[in-house]
Amino acid sequence: MLIKIAWRNVWRNKRRSFITIVAIFIAVFLAIILRSLQLGMYDNMINNVVGSYTGYIQLHSKGYWEDKTIDNAFEFDQATLLNIQKIDGIASILKRVQTGALSSYKDLSKFVYINGIELDKEQRLTDWNKRLIDGKLLTNDSKSIIVAKGIAKYFNLKIGDTLIFIGQGYHGMQAVGAYPVEGVIDMKNPSLNNYSVFMNLQTAQDFVSAYNLITNLIVDKEQYFDENKIVEEIKSNINTQYNDVMTWKEMTPELDQLIEADSAGGILIIMILYMIVSFGIFGTVLMMTQERFYEFGVLISIGMKKSKLIITLIIETIFLSFIGIMSGVIASTPIINYYHYNPLTLFGAGAEQLEAAGFEPIIPMMNTYDIALAHSLIIFCISIIICIYPIFIIWRLQPIKAMKR
Repeated sequence: MLIKIAWRNVWRNKRRSFITIVAIFIAVFLAIILRSLQLGMYDNMINNVVGSYTGYIQLHSKGYWEDKTIDNAFEFDQATLLNIQKIDGIASILKRVQTGALSSYKDLSKFVYINGIELDKEQRLTDWNKRLIDGKLLTNDSKSIIVAKGIAKYFNLKIGDTLIFIGQGYHGMQAVGAYPVEGVIDMKNPSLNNYSVFMNLQTAQDFVSAYNLITNLIVDKEQYFDENKIVEEIKSNINTQYNDVMTWKEMTPELDQLIEADSAGGILIIMILYMIVSFGIFGTVLMMTQERFYEFGVLISIGMKKSKLIITLIIETIFLSFIGIMSGVIASTPIINYYHYNPLTLFGAGAEQLEAAGFEPIIPMMNTYDIALAHSLIIFCISIIICIYPIFIIWRLQPIKAMKR
């Protein structure tokens, strides 16, 4: 009965209820869109760094991150690798050999960073087909190399040209080799484009005489899975006296700090939006309470308990909030899904700034359910808190004075 009364009371004053619902709708809609846009941009920035360089989680020998030399390479036993692969949240595991070398072509030379990779597994981390500008990707038995576009531009390389590398191999061995260029790729990062060379893992191991050794074990996680949980599981399966496990936040703390600082600004904007909407909802509840003093007085005088009257008002507020919240969620969902799969593309100065910082100039929206759930709960809680005012008024209400008003 109280639910029926509350529902009828909501629509007794349609204009007032409509204004409240629209205010809640706008707040939820804008909050979800803004937060999805912001988190989508962060996710894209992380993917650019993770996919191009660090991975979400990286395992290497103790001290390698401070001194990235081939002498800090290590051999990882297959049994431990299989145990790690069974950990929940891990999508794939990739082996890499990374080392620096002097490259030469004709009368030009340049320092480059050679990456020995398993391309079929790297494809699970990043779609290399989208990066390919010219030529083709490496095959499993290929002895060729892929160079980033900055190196190709510096040497004016064409497919089939041969680069010569001179460097230091494992434990003082000499590393010398000549490799034909099979493809040119865009790393979506100016710094990486100027230094990155890729070859098959076994070819790189042969080049530096580090047979069966790797410098990095890259762990790719399932989307939105907590990498800290995976790190704890990995640490329980390895000897931490000889190996380090690091997340992308530890490897690139400057990116994490940038995201946290920018996120705080976005949250502040949303909080201001919530404050405005809170006053709007409170104004509606205030009018609804003040206009119905006589009604409340009559109901209490004929025997209705104050507690039931309070419950009725709370249910009315819940109805208004629920309709506004659901409308906002339903209206925002198709927009978020569309721009998640068809990201906004930046142009002009904004695109140049992002590219200069090493990020792809696109902003995909994040389409996780927890964004809508979080902001819906916030609005719902605000509505319940605002109910304290009519509860206080009704609890102190004297029927005779109320009816005289």
